[in-house]
Amino acid sequence: MQAPHFIAVDGNHFDEDATPIAIAWSTTEGLIKTTLIQPEDDWQGLDYAVADMHGIQTETLYQLGETCWSVLREIELDIEQGQLFIDPTTDVHALLEVLYQACDRELNLELFDIEQHYPGLYSDRQAELHHLPCDERIRLLVLEWHQNYSSTSDSDD
Repeated sequence: MQAPHFIAVDGNHFDEDATPIAIAWSTTEGLIKTTLIQPEDDWQGLDYAVADMHGIQTETLYQLGETCWSVLREIELDIEQGQLFIDPTTDVHALLEVLYQACDRELNLELFDIEQHYPGLYSDRQAELHHLPCDERIRLLVLEWHQNYSSTSDSDD
């Protein structure tokens, strides 16, 4: 049985004009991919918010972050036509919209609520997961999914 695709995005703050600074997603094999996101020139509010919330210096985003194009290309190659389950700790949809807009593209990923498809997977641990970085949230969701939802039919491979 293949694992679902989970995705989480960390923004520079929690307001509606937040921009993405880090992203993590899982593959059907249960691998977790993560990267910092290189800010676009017109993105605002990075200096104070990123260092305060995430302990990441803005210079680190510019030096180690991937471009928006690179991030989208990698996600789309990994996800292809699968369902993408969003981590509800942040407004993933809005942050992905910002990422797509930076590339002059429309958001073309199918996003689904984790709780609707996997009841209890996230809600039981929401307080614990909320303050973790996006890659750690995805890691825990993948582990939790394997413990609770993967079946013994995995040997059918």
